[in-house]
Amino acid sequence: MAKKILVIEVKPIDENEIYQLIKDSKKNGKKIGVKGFGNHTRREINCDILIKTTETLNNFEIKGNTIVADSGADVKKIREEVLQNDLLFPSIYDGSIGGLLALNEPSSISTAFGTPWDFTEWVDFITVFGKIRWRIAIGSQGLLGIITKANMKLYQRPNRVFIYERELDEIKEFRLQLKKLISLKPLALLVEYEGDKKAFELHASYTIEHNLENYSKDEGIPVISEVSNKNGYVVEVKDFIEDFITIVEKVSPYYMYGIYGVNLLKVYVADDSSLKDFRYYPSNDTNPVFYKLKRIIDYYNIFA
Repeated sequence: MAKKILVIEVKPIDENEIYQLIKDSKKNGKKIGVKGFGNHTRREINCDILIKTTETLNNFEIKGNTIVADSGADVKKIREEVLQNDLLFPSIYDGSIGGLLALNEPSSISTAFGTPWDFTEWVDFITVFGKIRWRIAIGSQGLLGIITKANMKLYQRPNRVFIYERELDEIKEFRLQLKKLISLKPLALLVEYEGDKKAFELHASYTIEHNLENYSKDEGIPVISEVSNKNGYVVEVKDFIEDFITIVEKVSPYYMYGIYGVNLLKVYVADDSSLKDFRYYPSNDTNPVFYKLKRIIDYYNIFA
Protein backbone atom coordinates (compact mmCIF):
# COMPACT_ATOMS: atom_id res chain seq x y z
CA MET A 1 0.00 0.00 0.00
CA ALA A 2 1.32 3.43 -0.96
CA LYS A 3 2.50 5.57 1.95
CA LYS A 4 0.13 8.42 2.73
CA ILE A 5 1.72 11.85 2.49
CA LEU A 6 1.24 14.13 5.50
CA VAL A 7 0.43 17.54 4.04
CA ILE A 8 1.40 20.60 6.07
CA GLU A 9 -0.85 23.60 5.42
CA VAL A 10 0.85 27.00 5.65
CA LYS A 11 -0.64 30.51 5.50
CA PRO A 12 2.32 32.79 4.69
CA ILE A 13 2.06 36.47 5.58
CA ASP A 14 4.23 37.81 2.77
CA GLU A 15 6.36 36.97 -0.26
CA ASN A 16 9.50 36.60 1.85
CA GLU A 17 7.92 33.78 3.84
CA ILE A 18 6.85 32.06 0.61
CA TYR A 19 10.38 32.30 -0.74
CA GLN A 20 11.78 30.84 2.48
CA LEU A 21 9.31 27.94 2.25
CA ILE A 22 10.46 27.28 -1.31
CA LYS A 23 14.15 27.35 -0.32
CA ASP A 24 13.50 24.98 2.59
CA SER A 25 11.53 22.67 0.30
CA LYS A 26 14.43 22.51 -2.14
CA LYS A 27 16.84 21.72 0.68
CA ASN A 28 14.61 19.02 2.18
CA GLY A 29 13.32 17.49 -1.04
CA LYS A 30 9.70 18.53 -0.38
CA LYS A 31 7.03 19.40 -2.92
CA ILE A 32 4.88 22.55 -2.69
CA GLY A 33 1.30 23.08 -3.83
CA VAL A 34 -0.99 26.08 -3.63
CA LYS A 35 -4.70 26.22 -2.85
CA GLY A 36 -7.27 29.00 -3.19
CA PHE A 37 -10.97 28.45 -2.51
CA GLY A 38 -10.74 24.88 -3.70
CA ASN A 39 -13.54 24.83 -6.29
CA HIS A 40 -11.53 25.01 -9.50
CA THR A 41 -8.39 22.92 -9.02
CA ARG A 42 -7.92 20.93 -12.23
CA ARG A 43 -4.99 18.81 -11.11
CA GLU A 44 -4.96 16.64 -8.01
CA ILE A 45 -2.22 18.21 -5.92
CA ASN A 46 0.23 15.69 -4.46
CA CYS A 47 2.46 17.75 -2.20
CA ASP A 48 4.11 17.92 1.22
CA ILE A 49 3.43 21.62 1.87
CA LEU A 50 0.20 23.33 0.84
CA ILE A 51 0.30 27.13 0.68
CA LYS A 52 -2.97 29.00 1.27
CA THR A 53 -3.06 32.73 0.49
CA THR A 54 -6.78 33.53 0.83
CA GLU A 55 -6.60 34.47 4.53
CA THR A 56 -3.35 36.42 4.63
CA LEU A 57 -2.52 37.65 1.12
CA ASN A 58 -5.95 38.89 0.09
CA ASN A 59 -5.71 42.66 -0.36
CA PHE A 60 -6.50 44.64 -3.50
CA GLU A 61 -6.46 48.30 -4.55
CA ILE A 62 -8.19 50.08 -7.44
CA LYS A 63 -5.87 52.51 -9.20
CA GLY A 64 -7.74 54.38 -11.92
CA ASN A 65 -8.54 51.88 -14.66
CA THR A 66 -6.43 49.10 -13.14
CA ILE A 67 -6.47 46.99 -10.01
CA VAL A 68 -3.52 45.56 -8.10
CA ALA A 69 -4.51 42.44 -6.21
CA ASP A 70 -2.89 39.78 -4.05
CA SER A 71 -3.32 36.21 -5.24
CA GLY A 72 -5.65 35.38 -2.34
CA ALA A 73 -8.05 38.26 -3.08
CA ASP A 74 -11.67 37.26 -3.74
CA VAL A 75 -12.70 37.91 -7.36
CA LYS A 76 -16.35 38.32 -6.33
CA LYS A 77 -15.48 41.07 -3.83
CA ILE A 78 -13.33 42.75 -6.46
CA ARG A 79 -16.21 42.74 -8.96
CA GLU A 80 -18.57 44.27 -6.40
CA GLU A 81 -16.20 47.08 -5.41
CA VAL A 82 -15.24 47.80 -9.01
CA LEU A 83 -18.93 48.11 -9.96
CA GLN A 84 -19.35 50.77 -7.26
CA ASN A 85 -16.81 52.79 -9.22
CA ASP A 86 -18.90 52.28 -12.39
CA LEU A 87 -16.21 50.02 -13.81
CA LEU A 88 -16.09 46.38 -14.89
CA PHE A 89 -13.69 43.61 -13.89
CA PRO A 90 -13.94 41.32 -16.94
CA SER A 91 -14.46 37.94 -15.28
CA ILE A 92 -17.34 36.07 -13.67
CA TYR A 93 -14.99 33.57 -11.97
CA ASP A 94 -15.94 32.91 -8.35
CA GLY A 95 -12.59 32.03 -6.77
CA SER A 96 -9.37 33.82 -5.90
CA ILE A 97 -7.21 35.97 -8.16
CA GLY A 98 -4.50 33.31 -7.97
CA GLY A 99 -6.92 30.66 -9.17
CA LEU A 100 -8.21 32.88 -11.96
CA LEU A 101 -4.68 33.47 -13.23
CA ALA A 102 -3.36 29.95 -12.65
CA LEU A 103 -6.19 28.55 -14.77
CA ASN A 104 -6.33 31.48 -17.22
CA GLU A 105 -10.05 30.88 -16.72
CA PRO A 106 -12.18 32.21 -19.61
CA SER A 107 -15.75 33.38 -19.12
CA SER A 108 -18.54 34.19 -21.54
CA ILE A 109 -17.42 37.85 -21.68
CA SER A 110 -14.00 36.72 -22.89
CA THR A 111 -15.51 37.37 -26.34
CA ALA A 112 -15.05 41.11 -25.76
CA PHE A 113 -12.29 41.24 -23.13
CA GLY A 114 -10.24 38.10 -23.66
CA THR A 115 -8.96 35.72 -21.01
CA PRO A 116 -6.98 36.82 -17.92
CA TRP A 117 -3.85 36.65 -20.09
CA ASP A 118 -5.27 39.50 -22.19
CA PHE A 119 -6.39 41.86 -19.40
CA THR A 120 -3.48 41.27 -17.01
CA GLU A 121 -0.55 43.68 -17.29
CA TRP A 122 1.89 41.86 -15.00
CA VAL A 123 2.08 38.93 -12.59
CA ASP A 124 4.51 38.34 -9.73
CA PHE A 125 5.32 34.74 -8.85
CA ILE A 126 7.90 33.23 -6.53
CA THR A 127 10.29 30.50 -7.68
CA VAL A 128 13.43 28.92 -6.24
CA PHE A 129 15.35 31.71 -8.03
CA GLY A 130 13.31 34.45 -6.32
CA LYS A 131 10.49 36.69 -7.50
CA ILE A 132 9.78 36.89 -11.22
CA ARG A 133 7.46 39.42 -12.86
CA TRP A 134 6.24 37.70 -16.02
CA ARG A 135 2.82 36.85 -17.42
CA ILE A 136 4.02 33.37 -18.37
CA ALA A 137 2.69 32.13 -15.01
CA ILE A 138 -0.87 32.70 -16.30
CA GLY A 139 -2.39 29.34 -17.16
CA SER A 140 0.44 27.31 -15.60
CA GLN A 141 -1.70 25.96 -12.72
CA GLY A 142 1.11 26.46 -10.23
CA LEU A 143 3.65 24.35 -12.13
CA LEU A 144 6.14 27.22 -12.39
CA GLY A 145 5.87 28.90 -9.00
CA ILE A 146 3.55 30.59 -6.49
CA ILE A 147 1.59 33.57 -7.89
CA THR A 148 1.49 36.38 -5.31
CA LYS A 149 0.27 39.57 -7.00
CA ALA A 150 -1.05 40.92 -10.29
CA ASN A 151 -2.00 44.15 -12.01
CA MET A 152 -5.15 43.91 -14.19
CA LYS A 153 -7.14 46.22 -16.41
CA LEU A 154 -10.63 47.52 -15.64
CA TYR A 155 -13.19 48.64 -18.22
CA GLN A 156 -16.19 50.93 -18.50
CA ARG A 157 -19.30 49.29 -17.13
CA PRO A 158 -22.08 48.93 -19.76
CA ASN A 159 -25.46 50.47 -18.88
CA ARG A 160 -27.56 47.55 -20.14
CA VAL A 161 -26.82 44.14 -21.61
CA PHE A 162 -29.27 42.18 -23.78
CA ILE A 163 -28.99 38.44 -24.32
CA TYR A 164 -30.34 36.63 -27.40
CA GLU A 165 -30.67 32.85 -27.52
CA ARG A 166 -31.64 30.31 -30.14
CA GLU A 167 -31.47 26.56 -30.82
CA LEU A 168 -30.68 25.20 -34.28
CA ASP A 169 -30.40 21.71 -35.74
CA GLU A 170 -29.03 22.43 -39.23
CA ILE A 171 -25.32 23.09 -39.78
CA LYS A 172 -25.91 25.47 -42.68
CA GLU A 173 -28.23 27.67 -40.62
CA PHE A 174 -25.93 27.43 -37.62
CA ARG A 175 -23.02 28.75 -39.67
CA LEU A 176 -25.15 31.57 -41.10
CA GLN A 177 -26.53 32.67 -37.74
CA LEU A 178 -23.19 32.48 -35.97
CA LYS A 179 -21.58 34.70 -38.59
CA LYS A 180 -24.47 37.15 -38.21
CA LEU A 181 -24.07 37.32 -34.43
CA ILE A 182 -20.32 37.85 -34.76
CA SER A 183 -20.81 40.69 -37.26
CA LEU A 184 -22.83 42.57 -34.60
CA LYS A 185 -19.79 42.60 -32.27
CA PRO A 186 -21.09 40.75 -29.20
CA LEU A 187 -19.99 41.34 -25.64
CA ALA A 188 -20.37 37.61 -25.04
CA LEU A 189 -20.95 34.70 -27.41
CA LEU A 190 -21.31 31.19 -26.02
CA VAL A 191 -21.88 28.31 -28.44
CA GLU A 192 -22.99 24.84 -27.33
CA TYR A 193 -23.65 21.51 -28.99
CA GLU A 194 -25.90 18.87 -27.42
CA GLY A 195 -25.08 15.48 -28.92
CA ASP A 196 -28.23 13.69 -27.78
CA LYS A 197 -30.44 16.29 -29.47
CA LYS A 198 -27.98 16.96 -32.34
CA ALA A 199 -28.67 20.62 -31.70
CA PHE A 200 -26.62 23.83 -31.58
CA GLU A 201 -27.39 26.50 -29.00
CA LEU A 202 -26.40 30.14 -29.48
CA HIS A 203 -26.20 32.64 -26.58
CA ALA A 204 -25.11 36.17 -27.52
CA SER A 205 -25.06 39.35 -25.42
CA TYR A 206 -24.87 42.95 -26.62
CA THR A 207 -24.71 46.36 -25.00
CA ILE A 208 -27.26 47.69 -27.52
CA GLU A 209 -30.61 46.22 -28.52
CA HIS A 210 -30.92 44.37 -31.82
CA ASN A 211 -33.83 43.07 -33.86
CA LEU A 212 -33.02 39.38 -34.21
CA GLU A 213 -35.85 37.24 -35.52
CA ASN A 214 -36.55 33.83 -33.95
CA TYR A 215 -34.34 34.58 -30.95
CA SER A 216 -35.55 34.81 -27.36
CA LYS A 217 -34.49 38.06 -25.69
CA ASP A 218 -33.73 38.95 -22.09
CA GLU A 219 -31.18 40.95 -20.12
CA GLY A 220 -27.85 39.54 -18.96
CA ILE A 221 -24.96 37.39 -20.14
CA PRO A 222 -24.74 33.63 -20.76
CA VAL A 223 -23.34 31.51 -17.96
CA ILE A 224 -21.30 28.38 -18.60
CA SER A 225 -22.84 25.46 -16.72
CA GLU A 226 -20.62 23.63 -14.23
CA VAL A 227 -19.73 20.40 -16.02
CA SER A 228 -17.54 17.61 -14.66
CA ASN A 229 -14.11 17.25 -16.25
CA LYS A 230 -14.74 13.52 -16.73
CA ASN A 231 -14.35 12.67 -20.43
CA GLY A 232 -13.71 16.37 -21.08
CA TYR A 233 -10.89 17.63 -23.32
CA VAL A 234 -9.64 21.06 -24.33
CA VAL A 235 -9.18 21.30 -28.10
CA GLU A 236 -7.16 24.09 -29.69
CA VAL A 237 -8.76 25.65 -32.77
CA LYS A 238 -7.78 28.21 -35.40
CA ASP A 239 -11.09 28.89 -37.18
CA PHE A 240 -13.77 28.91 -34.47
CA ILE A 241 -16.79 28.33 -36.71
CA GLU A 242 -15.36 25.78 -39.13
CA ASP A 243 -13.42 23.84 -36.48
CA PHE A 244 -16.54 23.69 -34.28
CA ILE A 245 -18.49 22.20 -37.19
CA THR A 246 -15.66 19.81 -38.12
CA ILE A 247 -15.56 18.38 -34.59
CA VAL A 248 -19.33 17.90 -34.59
CA GLU A 249 -19.19 16.06 -37.92
CA LYS A 250 -16.05 13.96 -37.34
CA VAL A 251 -16.06 13.39 -33.60
CA SER A 252 -19.77 13.42 -32.65
CA PRO A 253 -19.24 14.64 -29.06
CA TYR A 254 -22.04 14.15 -26.58
CA TYR A 255 -21.46 17.74 -25.44
CA MET A 256 -19.25 20.61 -26.52
CA TYR A 257 -19.02 24.33 -25.90
CA GLY A 258 -16.85 27.25 -26.87
CA ILE A 259 -16.61 31.00 -26.31
CA TYR A 260 -16.07 33.01 -29.47
CA GLY A 261 -12.82 34.94 -29.14
CA VAL A 262 -11.10 32.14 -27.21
CA ASN A 263 -9.38 29.64 -29.49
CA LEU A 264 -10.28 26.67 -27.34
CA LEU A 265 -13.27 24.33 -27.27
CA LYS A 266 -14.25 22.03 -24.44
CA VAL A 267 -15.26 18.69 -25.91
CA TYR A 268 -16.81 15.69 -24.16
CA VAL A 269 -16.31 12.30 -25.77
CA ALA A 270 -16.36 8.73 -24.47
CA ASP A 271 -13.08 7.90 -26.23
CA ASP A 272 -10.42 10.56 -26.79
CA SER A 273 -8.92 8.60 -29.72
CA SER A 274 -11.61 10.33 -31.80
CA LEU A 275 -9.66 13.57 -31.22
CA LYS A 276 -6.37 12.24 -32.62
CA ASP A 277 -6.42 14.68 -35.55
CA PHE A 278 -6.64 17.69 -33.23
CA ARG A 279 -4.37 19.39 -30.70
CA TYR A 280 -5.94 18.57 -27.35
CA TYR A 281 -5.29 17.78 -23.68
CA PRO A 282 -7.46 16.68 -20.72
CA SER A 283 -9.67 19.36 -19.13
CA ASN A 284 -8.20 18.68 -15.69
CA ASP A 285 -4.69 19.46 -16.92
CA THR A 286 -2.89 22.41 -18.44
CA ASN A 287 -1.35 23.07 -21.84
CA PRO A 288 1.65 20.73 -22.36
CA VAL A 289 3.87 23.74 -23.11
CA PHE A 290 3.97 24.52 -19.36
CA TYR A 291 5.56 21.15 -18.63
CA LYS A 292 8.38 22.10 -21.00
CA LEU A 293 8.80 25.48 -19.27
CA LYS A 294 8.76 23.74 -15.90
CA ARG A 295 12.01 21.95 -16.77
CA ILE A 296 13.67 25.37 -16.94
CA ILE A 297 11.88 27.54 -14.37
CA ASP A 298 11.25 24.75 -11.84
CA TYR A 299 14.49 22.91 -12.50
CA TYR A 300 14.38 21.25 -9.06
CA ASN A 301 10.78 20.06 -9.58
CA ILE A 302 9.50 21.60 -6.35
CA PHE A 303 6.02 22.67 -7.43
CA ALA A 304 3.29 20.03 -7.57
